Amino acid sequence: MNEGLLLAVLLAIPPGAAGDASEAPRLTVRRAVELALERAPEVAVARAASEEAAAGARVVASERYPQFFVNTTPGYSTGLPLAVAGEVPAAVGARARILLYDPTERGEELQGQARAVAFEGALADARSEVARRTVEACARLSADEARASSARRSLSAREAMARRERALAREGRRTELDVERAALEEARARQRLYAAESDRDLDRYELARLVGLPAGSALTLADDPQEAVEDPQPGDSASLAVSRDRQLRALTEQSEALGRSAKLLAQVFKPSVNAEARYAFVPRGFGYDKYYLNFQENVASVGVSVVLPVLTGGRESARAAQSRARLEQVEAQRRLRESEVAQQAREAEARLARSGLEAGLARRAVGLAQEALSQAQALAREGRGEADGVDRAQLALSEAEEDRARALRDQAEARLRLLALRGELLSALGVEPAPSSEP
Repeated sequence: MNEGLLLAVLLAIPPGAAGDASEAPRLTVRRAVELALERAPEVAVARAASEEAAAGARVVASERYPQFFVNTTPGYSTGLPLAVAGEVPAAVGARARILLYDPTERGEELQGQARAVAFEGALADARSEVARRTVEACARLSADEARASSARRSLSAREAMARRERALAREGRRTELDVERAALEEARARQRLYAAESDRDLDRYELARLVGLPAGSALTLADDPQEAVEDPQPGDSASLAVSRDRQLRALTEQSEALGRSAKLLAQVFKPSVNAEARYAFVPRGFGYDKYYLNFQENVASVGVSVVLPVLTGGRESARAAQSRARLEQVEAQRRLRESEVAQQAREAEARLARSGLEAGLARRAVGLAQEALSQAQALAREGRGEADGVDRAQLALSEAEEDRARALRDQAEARLRLLALRGELLSALGVEPAPSSEP
C-alpha cells in the first residue's frame, strides 16, 4: 500500500468507529473484583487443589481417631475357623480400634498438613493476583477513555487546521506541500484516535471476560479506579510484605511441620501401638461346636498390639531421607521468598513514589495547557490572536491530557502492585478484612 492510499484510508476512518459504549452496563471497581473472584478459573483451580490437600491431610489424620466397624460373615468351618475376607465366619461381628502411638503415621500426617498449608497460600496468592489484574483492567479502561476523548479533540483541531491550509492554498498563500503536511498530521491524529479507541475496546472486552460477561460484551465503569483504591498507609513496606506474605507464611508452617516429621521419622525406636476390641456372634450351626469343647456363641476379646519394625527393606530410612530433603528444600525456598518479597516491596514503593511525581507533573501540565487555551480563546475573541492559535492550544491540551492519562494509569498499577505485596489489596477493595502482621 503506497503512502497516498494509506493516507486516504486513515482519513476515511470516522471518529468513534471502534464502537459506542453509551448503552453498555455500568460496573463499579469493587463489584468487578467480586465477580472476577467468583468466576476466575485460576482461583477455582487453586481452591480445588487446596480442598484436595486439606482432605488428604484429614485422611492421614483419621488414623489417630477411634474407628468402629460392624460386619457379618456367614459361613461354615470344618476344623480351625479360617478367616474369610479378613474376618472369622460369624453371623454378626464388631470391631473397635484406635492408634495410640505411631511416629511414622504422625510424620506422614505432618507432611500432609504441610502440603495443605502450601496450597492455602497458593489460593490466597491466586485471589490477590486476580483482584490486581481486574483493577488494572479498570485503570487501563479509564485511561483509554481519557485518551480517546483527548484524541478526539486533537483530531478536531487537526481537521480545522487542515481546512484552513486548503483554503489558504486556494488563495495562493500556501503551497501544495503545506497542504500535504496538514493532511498528514490530520491522518496521524485520526490514527491516534483509532488506536486509543481500539485499546479501549480491547481493555473493555478483557474486563468483561474477567467478570464473566459473554465474549464481546461492552461495559463502562461507574467509578474512578484512582479513587476506588487509596495509597498504602505509611510504613516499612518491606517488613509488612514479609510479615503478611501468604506463601512465606505457608513455607514457615511447612518448615515447622516437616521439621517435626523429620525428627519422628529419624527415630530408631518407632513402635506402633494399637488398641483393639472385637466381638463376634457365632451360631452353633456354623459347626464350631464339633471341634471346641468350650464353645460359646458370643465371643469377645480386647488387647493392645505393639509392633516394632526391625527390617523394613530400607523403607523407613528412605522415608526419613525424603522428609529431610523436603525440609531442606522448603527452608531454602523460604529464605529465597523472603529476600524476593522484600526486594519487590522496595521496588514497588520506589515505583509508586516515582509515578506519583510523574502524575503530579502531568496534572500541572494539563492545568497550564488549559490556561493557555483559555488565553488563546480570549485573544481569538478580541481578534488579536494567530489564526490557528486556538487549535494549537487545543492540541497542546490534548497531548497533556493523554500524558496525564498514562501517568495516572502507571500510578494505579504501581499502587496495586504495592498493595498486593503488602497483603492489603483485598482489604482496600473491601473484599476481605484488613490483614494482620502477626504470622
